[in-house]
Amino acid sequence: MMVSGKLHTSLNTAHGAIRLPAYVPVTTFGAKYPLDDLVRPYLPRLAQAAMVSFHYARQMTERPALPLFVDSGGFASLFQNATVLMVGGLGVLKTKTEASTETLHPRDVLEFQEKHADVAFSLDFPIPPSMSSHEGRRRLGLTVANARWAIENRRRKDMPIFACVQGWDVDSYAQCVEAYAGLPFDGIAIGGLVPRVHDLANVLRIVKAVRAVVPNKPLHVFGLGKPGIVEVLFKHGVHSVDSSSYVKLAADGRLWGHPTMKLEDASPAERLNLALCNLATAAQRALPLSTSHLLFSSRLWEQ
Repeated sequence: MMVSGKLHTSLNTAHGAIRLPAYVPVTTFGAKYPLDDLVRPYLPRLAQAAMVSFHYARQMTERPALPLFVDSGGFASLFQNATVLMVGGLGVLKTKTEASTETLHPRDVLEFQEKHADVAFSLDFPIPPSMSSHEGRRRLGLTVANARWAIENRRRKDMPIFACVQGWDVDSYAQCVEAYAGLPFDGIAIGGLVPRVHDLANVLRIVKAVRAVVPNKPLHVFGLGKPGIVEVLFKHGVHSVDSSSYVKLAADGRLWGHPTMKLEDASPAERLNLALCNLATAAQRALPLSTSHLLFSSRLWEQ
């Protein structure tokens, strides 16, 4: 892939090079999403890397056998029980549960990433369309402060760090990424686009504005993983995307490309079958022969 005169063909990590552009499936650990446990052994055959959020990564007992992206878990700042605070000039996420209160500092994220991640992302705070302009500006400033802190305090030089970009319109996204000019980040990651994807033209304007500021760094987009959108993003200079859509659709008994089809009361094997088919479609990969016993035992092919 050629972007503004510089060729980006791979992203080097401690567990191997990732060819670009890349579709990165999201996985989770723990008991909340058991389908992920069934899918995970097949990921090395269908993907070059996997993405896991900080919250779920902490429940990991065995890392996947492929490069691992670990994001900050900052998406949790949108939950009702979460508060974004400024502590010592940095953005800190405070989350309350019935049992306790947890505080997530950029230091917690970076230390965990340096132990377990192949690619890391700074602690950022999404700005949904409904958020006030005052809170949006505050979150943008804290997102920038956290990214700068991460790159200044990194110890592992073999772990690429992506600075996260947030905003509410084209100009604010551009302002955010401009704050990283001259800093030695290995890439840039754009967040907050999922609630804006209904206006794909605007999403592409944001991507174009960010790309214009950083023409020679790998560019990642969080959360946009539908096949048609992915192809457009790649054409507009995006190098990698991540998504859990492939497995969410499967959990609902659905197959990409067949919107009217739904398996009611799908068994775990059928959901696994659907998830693998969805991921193969998104990643433009052929299903491994080891899944053949699943394919031919599913009601999917009777629809």
